[in-house]
Amino acid sequence: MSATVLDAVQVEPRSFDLPSSIFYPELPEAAPLIRPSSDSPPAFEVDCLQKADWCIAKILDAEARMGRRAELAAELHSRIDAWMMKANTPDNDTVSYLTALLRPFVEAELSTVRRSRSLLLPSGTASLRKLPDRLEIVDPAAAMAWADANHPEAIVTKRELMKSELKRLVFREGEAVPGVEAELGQDTLYVKAAS
Repeated sequence: MSATVLDAVQVEPRSFDLPSSIFYPELPEAAPLIRPSSDSPPAFEVDCLQKADWCIAKILDAEARMGRRAELAAELHSRIDAWMMKANTPDNDTVSYLTALLRPFVEAELSTVRRSRSLLLPSGTASLRKLPDRLEIVDPAAAMAWADANHPEAIVTKRELMKSELKRLVFREGEAVPGVEAELGQDTLYVKAAS
């Protein structure tokens, strides 16, 4: 049997000079928020219904811009993932095919060696590794019934604290529970568009 060893092929990555507007379209920017220093009076103060309505409109506009950016990012992520899957398909096929061809040869070569599980070659190393054993429970009810009847040591009983009961004890009964930090809920401002 004869074998030919080929030199490793060097592949240089290509860069694509695409305009950034393809990936990052210009969305209208919000005006920067200027925070006054602590010693100067606030530049803007909400002291009437019109100013409160203006604030709500600005908040809703900012949330809409953030939502459009999130949609754009999700679309770009999915396009990049689809491109990568398509671009990698020929290489994945090559790896699968050549691995299937290489495996019997590596197994035969390593069967003659006592200690090593790796075949060292000029282009790289081919190794055999044992993967961890895998167990998947496909029908938990059937497995639980069998284990309960035959091997109860295979069942784990989990002890957990019930938060609803602890909340009742702390906030309604005034009980001091060691190892628990409690804080009364605070009001939070929510803004939504008028319907």
